[in-house]
Amino acid sequence: MGNPTTASAHSRAEQFRLNDLPTELWQEIISQLEADQASLYALTHVNRVCYAISIQFLYRSIDIRDPTMCRQLLLLGTLNSQTQFMQFVRKLTIGICPPDHENGDFIYDLIHLCGMLTNLKHLAIVRTIGTRSTLYWDEGNRITPFRRYWRGEITDLPANPTYPTLESFRVDIPMGDYLRPLFQHQTDLKSLELWFPFHSYVSREIFQPQLEKLAISGESILTTIPSDFKPTHLAIDCPSSNPLWPSRYRQGQQHFLSMPDTSNLRSLEISSSLVDEIKLCITTTDVTFPSLVHFGIFTNERADERFFKERLFLMMWVGSGYQAPVAMMNLLKHFPQLESLSVQPEGMGDWTDQILDSQKFIDLLRHGCPNFKRLLWRSHKGVSAGIRYFENGLIKDASMSDIDVADYWKSV
Repeated sequence: MGNPTTASAHSRAEQFRLNDLPTELWQEIISQLEADQASLYALTHVNRVCYAISIQFLYRSIDIRDPTMCRQLLLLGTLNSQTQFMQFVRKLTIGICPPDHENGDFIYDLIHLCGMLTNLKHLAIVRTIGTRSTLYWDEGNRITPFRRYWRGEITDLPANPTYPTLESFRVDIPMGDYLRPLFQHQTDLKSLELWFPFHSYVSREIFQPQLEKLAISGESILTTIPSDFKPTHLAIDCPSSNPLWPSRYRQGQQHFLSMPDTSNLRSLEISSSLVDEIKLCITTTDVTFPSLVHFGIFTNERADERFFKERLFLMMWVGSGYQAPVAMMNLLKHFPQLESLSVQPEGMGDWTDQILDSQKFIDLLRHGCPNFKRLLWRSHKGVSAGIRYFENGLIKDASMSDIDVADYWKSV
């Protein structure tokens, strides 16, 4: 049995050595744990030096999407009571509940809070986990800022609210009259994602000269993408509110989709309803993709059920089986530098379903795109999202979260 006095002395010596480390060294060590929230929180209890440094990284990047809104409310209360933490927040991803939720007016507090986050550069306002987009509606979010005013909880609304100057901004819910001014205030955005389609956006608000990454969902806005806009990353989504819309409204073979300058485009993802539009843009306007290394096709969750039924009907005429991959290769061959492909199988028997199981299709793809290295797929029919690597003659599968696969296009 050891001597307690010796053990205590040893502990004090260890503590002394930890406290004696230079602050710069602690800064370097703790910075390596920036993505590990649990470890950062544990380090705040080690000593004063660790607390002072860890708390900065703990609040630097915040991602909360709790459907109960409990964690969002806890964050709000903490920042309002510990205002010195506000300066540390640089990236905030926060889930907003539907308007008819008991905390449906949380967005009012959030926008007010954002004006006090002086160093905030990246803001993402998303849906809470597992919440359907159909539960969000424009009118609901439009009136949420005024609910407390009507209930008499506040006497007036802010006359001159302040807004942060952001580098990236993402919105997955209806913009609303209180959120829109925050968006309109932005003049230095490098990344913009507007994933809720039911808005009337003004082109000059979106297509800013310095913008590099853009995700846009809608119908009319897709016809106004300027040809002098030069993005490096682009995700475009037509919500398929009608079966195979807008194909049925097309006059002759005129394409509906407007394409920007693609000379610098490295990453492109489109909803499945826009595949034919991309093909038409290539064949009728000679659009080229000399720098494209990532391409993806996803299914819009708001797609009309008739859209899928009509897809199945049309496959009776265009053929299926091996013909579907061959038809898709006619599109992919226009991306000679392609390194990664993201798909979302729909259970329709076409190429997005076959690519995960057909070695013939993989061989065809790798022959047409010699730089191809990674195949990603989103969750479908109980199958988790994942990634497949093709390197050095080996094939290796790995799991990925559905959120990471959906956001992969931005990281290329």
